[in-house]
Amino acid sequence: MKKVFILGAGGFARTTLDIYVDLSREGEVLGYLEDNCKRDGEILNGKPIRDVSHLNKFTTGDRPLLIAGIGTSKRRRFIEELEQKGYHFDKVVHPSAIVSRWMKIGEGSIVTPGVIIGPNVEIGRHVILNYGCRVSHDDKIGNYVTISPGAEIMGSVTIGDEVFVGVNATVIEKLKVGKGAIIGAGAVVTEDVPEMSLVAGVPAKVKKAYKSLEEKPW
Repeated sequence: MKKVFILGAGGFARTTLDIYVDLSREGEVLGYLEDNCKRDGEILNGKPIRDVSHLNKFTTGDRPLLIAGIGTSKRRRFIEELEQKGYHFDKVVHPSAIVSRWMKIGEGSIVTPGVIIGPNVEIGRHVILNYGCRVSHDDKIGNYVTISPGAEIMGSVTIGDEVFVGVNATVIEKLKVGKGAIIGAGAVVTEDVPEMSLVAGVPAKVKKAYKSLEEKPW
């Protein structure tokens, strides 16, 4: 098996390492990588933190896989810089997750403990499905989406790229959530969500619109 570096060294990076441990793949993990690292060489949960420049030590033929254990919006920039250099990304599914054999999951995506994924679900690249969230049948989840702990996506929902779904939020069946939208914690979404908007409440209503991805808090 190829070796793996985890991008980031925060809380979600440690969660990602735990998934490898539970998959009996801990030995494949070389450590964590940070951009402009100020902790180079420090040991965190048994693995070293290294600056991303450490990758320069590898030749094209022995490059490790990467996976972004970063729970913030900056992960896209970090990922794209490395993809442009030719790096590829692993994907991991925790053994406790209940996952239909009829689903598809993209490169770089992470499925944490207790997640449920139904049949004919399509999950994009670099998606985070966090503790105990539920994704029902026939959903289409875009790239760089984060679904927070306890959130529930009902059947035949379409979620655009770079959407953030907050803790314990619910999206009712057959809805569309536009690119770059943010769904607040505990919200119940009962109608389509416009692109680049923040919705919150029960039922969820638009609270704010964003002009650019950079303007968003997440």
